[in-house]
Amino acid sequence: MEPDLEMLRRRRAEAWRKAVAPYVRDLARSGFPTFVVLAALTALSGYTAFLETVPPDFPITAVGAVVMALLLVRSPLRTHLRPADAVFLMPREHEMERYMKSARRGGYISGSALMLAAWLIYAPLYGQSGAPTGTAALVPALLVLKALNDAGAWRERRMARSAARRLCRLLRAALTLAAVYALFTEPLPAALGFAAAAAALYAAVCRLPARHRFPWQRLFDEEARTRRRYERFFRSFTDLPAEDETPARRPYAAWVAGLIRHSRENTYLMLYTLTLIRTDIGGMLIRLIAVGALAGAAAEASGALAGWAGAIAAWLFALAAGMQAGTVRHAHRHAVWRHLYPLPEAGRQRAAVRVAAAAHFACAVPLGLAAGLPAALAGRYAPAAAAMAGCLVLVPAMARRLRRHMDREAAE
Repeated sequence: MEPDLEMLRRRRAEAWRKAVAPYVRDLARSGFPTFVVLAALTALSGYTAFLETVPPDFPITAVGAVVMALLLVRSPLRTHLRPADAVFLMPREHEMERYMKSARRGGYISGSALMLAAWLIYAPLYGQSGAPTGTAALVPALLVLKALNDAGAWRERRMARSAARRLCRLLRAALTLAAVYALFTEPLPAALGFAAAAAALYAAVCRLPARHRFPWQRLFDEEARTRRRYERFFRSFTDLPAEDETPARRPYAAWVAGLIRHSRENTYLMLYTLTLIRTDIGGMLIRLIAVGALAGAAAEASGALAGWAGAIAAWLFALAAGMQAGTVRHAHRHAVWRHLYPLPEAGRQRAAVRVAAAAHFACAVPLGLAAGLPAALAGRYAPAAAAMAGCLVLVPAMARRLRRHMDREAAE
């Protein structure tokens, strides 16, 4: 057992970085960085064009307050704790503050860097809002708000009851949004006074629920979810062993599996359908639809690139959804039962492609509509048709790509 708990956490973080280094190299060779650079250049071009012709009624302050509040409220924490620590580290619970100090510091630094990057992007737009406080003067206030949010998130993690934790999180989000809006619209001294009052109110309310001294199980669960997210992301580019995953019920989507006829030839189809719906793959697709639809609608409403910005955003998110849906092929790939249950391997490949294509289609339609309908209503029919057509064309293209991948993997 490592006597210095802070050193133990640093060693675990270093071991994690060494473990994912080969996957990062595979990612770099996959062409994904090129895609990200092109997407960033496209977004930057559209944003630059939008800055030159900002509509007079565009809610600059409201949009900026929502975006910055979301980044301030988000407080991830990498602890590298595993369930076995309940046996080996729990006797030293009174010393865990030294272990958590570097974890909280790292979370604050990464969260602040992301928040400041978003602030730099938003600053030119903020400058056109006629706000009473300059962009540079708000940076220290935003950093303090970030520190207060991280402290509040740690207090919420320690709460014994999930309902109390959710209510306090909602209160923190609402107060943070109000504080940011005050910073953007009021003179700095008055806005800081309001933010201090909001922080005092939150601290007073969140002192009431019962709390654990150290939230072992919650940190175990949070670390497991973080590892699964990294695993799911890297699996899009390389093959790697899977971590244990807890299935999600998702009754609003699980009914789809009930439409499949129960027969021997549909065994893999049923399996992959439920796998996509009840694992993190389905959750990621749902988030891509929500974020992509908002991004497409917002880009189209801005009128950037003569209305083509919304179509481009829809295409990019549809492409990402296709890549994410295709990761279902990795599920059950190394399961032992495949060699015991008498089903042909070709059926597994066909089922994986069918499920991935159906899920991709279910994502492509709302993404295309979100960008296409506002364009059509504004009389921009070419971008509207292109948004929907491009999203739909990607479905068979990605299905063919997935089939080639699976044929190559089967040949190897």
